[in-house]
Amino acid sequence: MRLFIGLELPPSISLALADLRGSLPDVAWTAPESWHLTLHFIGEVTQPHQLEEIHHALCAIHAAPPLLELAAPGLFETHGRPARDVLWIGCAPDPALLHLRSRVRAVMNRILPATVPNSRRFVPHVTLGHLHNPGPELRQRWLATALPASQPQTVGHFTLFRSIRHADGPFHEALEHYPLPS
Repeated sequence: MRLFIGLELPPSISLALADLRGSLPDVAWTAPESWHLTLHFIGEVTQPHQLEEIHHALCAIHAAPPLLELAAPGLFETHGRPARDVLWIGCAPDPALLHLRSRVRAVMNRILPATVPNSRRFVPHVTLGHLHNPGPELRQRWLATALPASQPQTVGHFTLFRSIRHADGPFHEALEHYPLPS
């Protein structure tokens, strides 16, 4: 089972982001029900006891609820074949968000250290799609995209997700919610 830990988007933020779908040609847009902000990617978990360990460790996390605020559009360029840049909208690096992520990484480092990369910089974002055959013009059009109007929203829980691969893109199933008391 392929797992990750993230934040589900408040409905008002999802509605605001929905206006961006279809704004560029040659993009495989991610389904809105799959939008999330990843805090930590775990990967394949094959042993039932590992899932139980993850659940117990996440239950022990105490952190303030983060504030999600949309920031600038961005992209991760890929250079493989075929090239498929990842299009995303950033989220402001709220101190509570950064603290929650550090708590999640700390508990995951304790129980599954191989899942915690050391060098990757955290870029809080929501993936909206993949640009096929990217070129400088399409990249610039995406980076110049105007942000949709939305108010910052507090997120009252984080989620353990299961990622299920399908031909038309991944589907993310919420396995468990972990409350963040305010």
